[in-house]
Amino acid sequence: MDKVFWTRAGKKLVENLLSVKVWIIAAFLIVSTKLLIMGLLTGVVWGSVNGGVISSVLAVREALKVAKVKSEEDTTDLMV
Repeated sequence: MDKVFWTRAGKKLVENLLSVKVWIIAAFLIVSTKLLIMGLLTGVVWGSVNGGVISSVLAVREALKVAKVKSEEDTTDLMV
């Protein structure tokens, strides 16, 4: 592994840590885990909330990737 690889890997890590989606997921995990420990949530609710938030964030990310690729191809249907 060369120095260029580690430089690019470091930049990618910093970009991901600055990303809003990482902070949204972390916030929901921290708050829901605290509520679970306090007994205010059940395990099923904890799993549903965290699974729903994570899957929603990832779905929006992928939809935006598709829209970007479609828009670069000069098509009119961006979300098909």
